[in-house]
Amino acid sequence: MLPPNVKPLYADASQAREEVFYVQPTLSELMSLCKDFDLISEVLIVGERYVIQCKDERFDVSPSEATLLVKGLLIGHFAFHTRDDLSLANWTH
Repeated sequence: MLPPNVKPLYADASQAREEVFYVQPTLSELMSLCKDFDLISEVLIVGERYVIQCKDERFDVSPSEATLLVKGLLIGHFAFHTRDDLSLANWTH
């Protein structure tokens, strides 16, 4: 039985479902979105590190840290505008 806030994709839950593949956005695409929403103003690549200017703070981060940073910025941005309760999400990454 599904929780009350989850609805099946089909009216009849017994119908066959096609598997859907989600292609995760690249770090470059995430950074571009952050720039579009004025969350970051500049990104410099120094060797294998990123220097990201975010509002009044500069972050010198590895690629994996940069990914976490921009995902967090985007999640915060959309949470602020939609007022979603992100604490209920089932985060896997």
